[in-house]
Amino acid sequence: MNLQNMIEQFAGGGSGPALEQAAEQHLGSMEPEEVTQHLQTAAEHANANGDTGVAQEIEGMIARKQVDPDALKDAAIAYIKSNPQVLTHFAPSFAQGILNRVI
Repeated sequence: MNLQNMIEQFAGGGSGPALEQAAEQHLGSMEPEEVTQHLQTAAEHANANGDTGVAQEIEGMIARKQVDPDALKDAAIAYIKSNPQVLTHFAPSFAQGILNRVI
């Protein structure tokens, strides 16, 4: 199954808890700066693909990081759980890292 098909499967719903746990595991070992870089990449891709609303939401998460860096991971995990289709905007290796933990 290719990455796009995997994302579509999870975007269909029903995998929220598993996706949340996978995102927690994948992001858990990352430093806030690394998470920020992945989010910035996703925001840039979303913007380039005309998904400006998603880009703005991700940029908002990044801006709030300056107030509470530790909360960035939690915000990213919650956002991915509630919007699995956002994984299409992340670098393939990042999305694959999460999705491989679900399967």
